[in-house]
Amino acid sequence: MAVALGMLHATVVLTEGGGLMVCGVRNYGQLGLGPPAGPGAPALATMALLGGVDTPVTGLEGGGPGADAHPFRSEPLVMVAAASGHAAAVTDRGRVWVWGLNHEMQLGPVPVLADEPGYKTTPSPWDSSVCGGSPVVMVACGMSFTLALTRAGHVWSCGRASHGQTGQAVPVAPRVLSQVPGVRDMAMVVAAGHYSLAVARDGRLWSWGLCIQCPCENDEHGGGQWRQTQHIPRVLGWAVFGGSPVLFAVANANHAAAVTAAGELWTWGQAACGCLGLGALAALPDVVRVPRRVGAPAGPPFAGAAVLMAACGDRHTVVLTDSGAVWTCGLGSAGALGHGGLQMHVVPTRIPQDRFGDSRIVCVAAGWEGSMAVTAAGVLYSWGSGAFGQGDPAAEAPVLQPTAVAATLAPGARAARTCAVSRAHMLAFSMGLHPRLGSDGGCALACASADTLFRIGEAAQGPGGAYAHMGEGLLRLLAVRLRAEG
Repeated sequence: MAVALGMLHATVVLTEGGGLMVCGVRNYGQLGLGPPAGPGAPALATMALLGGVDTPVTGLEGGGPGADAHPFRSEPLVMVAAASGHAAAVTDRGRVWVWGLNHEMQLGPVPVLADEPGYKTTPSPWDSSVCGGSPVVMVACGMSFTLALTRAGHVWSCGRASHGQTGQAVPVAPRVLSQVPGVRDMAMVVAAGHYSLAVARDGRLWSWGLCIQCPCENDEHGGGQWRQTQHIPRVLGWAVFGGSPVLFAVANANHAAAVTAAGELWTWGQAACGCLGLGALAALPDVVRVPRRVGAPAGPPFAGAAVLMAACGDRHTVVLTDSGAVWTCGLGSAGALGHGGLQMHVVPTRIPQDRFGDSRIVCVAAGWEGSMAVTAAGVLYSWGSGAFGQGDPAAEAPVLQPTAVAATLAPGARAARTCAVSRAHMLAFSMGLHPRLGSDGGCALACASADTLFRIGEAAQGPGGAYAHMGEGLLRLLAVRLRAEG
């Protein structure tokens, strides 16, 4: 993704230059800025720049790599992920860098020194021989575990496996990066609290881990006992999602969502906080086990616009449509919904466009009581809790509506953002849908090689349908397929 909000109060934003903007708490190294300068040094870090070909490196302390030596200077990043205490990123050469908490060996095959306190304060790379020697195109961070998707379409995992979240039928040492058996030809991976999701290139959704959040195909109540685990990945076909392929999936500890080629949003998981957007809570079970389409009490959902992507926070959901609009639902604590108050919304409600300066939004993210959005011009907006510096560090109180993160915090840097694509003007995309990858990302598109994947969109939209806003999911499929083709 281009923006990731970790649950232990850290924000990581990919820049156009392939570097990172980071802010928040640094007590476990989750910002990758090195250890605090000394006793009594503040644990909070304001927005700092970390590498990138067109941005300086600032904010590094206590022995962190310098501006000239930092690895992201020569190997720009294309996507980033963050979770509860650790983060990971992928470079345009398919190399993985990890940092933060490592108490469950969720950082994988990195050197562990005897005197280290259980976390890495600066990014450490994986050796190129891991993952079967195949370059990595995407990483995902869950609760003390990590997933990696390779160019070959295989999924690898490491870290805590107590609930089957690493997909290993036979327990392995947590530090060992192991291939998830039976899962192949994947286009996207998602790591959440104690479970995992993967989207195949054919649009089917796979899941494994803690079953109460993993979706069922046709059983609303059976097999959903708390703490029941699914160590072996299982697949859900198109029929579960109204006959449409899944293009994009996202999840957090309590709930998950999927976007289909039809532009529909489907949700499942714990319903009590309204984060599923399915309406009155009295009409819902405590846990929705079968994916349900998010509708509207009157008229078409999302004012008739197609959904492009979604983001799951701790107890809220942020949705982006092809009109560039942002909709939110769930708990409004600390202003996480961006509607100017603290009320719960049980159905998605649109944030007025003027709160983003009338700009088109192209990417959204959600975390613990907070949310973010990126405009087409690369401007970063933040709202919700700022108590730990994870939004705009200048905002000590909760921010109840979207506010542009002050440009002075990261001078000259712009957030990476999604772009429109059409058959006539193919662009190159990778995990963050980074505009700079068109020249050197190894993903140059040609109409002929993209035809197969565009048929997925045609299945829903019909021949000649509009391709300008197919969304991050389909573009991700295009990028992974073309990288796999070499």
